[in-house]
Amino acid sequence: MEPSQQQSTPPSIFDETFRENPDPWGYTTNFNEISKFRATIRALPKVQFKNAFEIACAIGVLTEKLAPKCDRLLSVDYSELGLVEARKRCSHLPQVRFEQMQIPQQFPTENFDLILFSEVGFFLTMEDLLETKQKIIDHLLPGGYLLMVHYRGTAGDYFILDGETIHDTFVQNSASSLKHLGDPRKKFLMLDLARHHKRYRMDLFQRL
Repeated sequence: MEPSQQQSTPPSIFDETFRENPDPWGYTTNFNEISKFRATIRALPKVQFKNAFEIACAIGVLTEKLAPKCDRLLSVDYSELGLVEARKRCSHLPQVRFEQMQIPQQFPTENFDLILFSEVGFFLTMEDLLETKQKIIDHLLPGGYLLMVHYRGTAGDYFILDGETIHDTFVQNSASSLKHLGDPRKKFLMLDLARHHKRYRMDLFQRL
């Protein structure tokens, strides 16, 4: 069933997706996904984060790579089925906590020095994206970082928004709260020449 454009994609859709395929987006096998995760970790500031928040962890592939950079890491996903696999994958990482959470209707009460918002904005209405943006700002500590990563294209199952719109929404009208540091990949990719890195957009922000 196609979700209404007036509401964000419901958690049941993701449960169905994971029920059909435990790795539906090829996080463990697809070259572009593996490369994207490597670039995401490399793009993070070279600090140890005290308390990080990962929105939409799916089966925990990126979570496992992110965890060593964090003293504490809360990773959430819409789908409890995805979280079952994520908990297994990261069972050796005591600093990681997993919770089933529907963003933005549900959001942690604690504050973070890193929030990772990757490949999930597509499934939100503009109303929910704007609410998510405000909650991220409210729960990001001064000096803390927000890293966003989204596919640039518009075609995808249950996509409501495209990657450019998602990122532009965070750039716009945020100058009083977020310092836009741009695309951090340019520090290690000469003019962003690698073809597979052009497939998605990455933006780093710092809370003022």
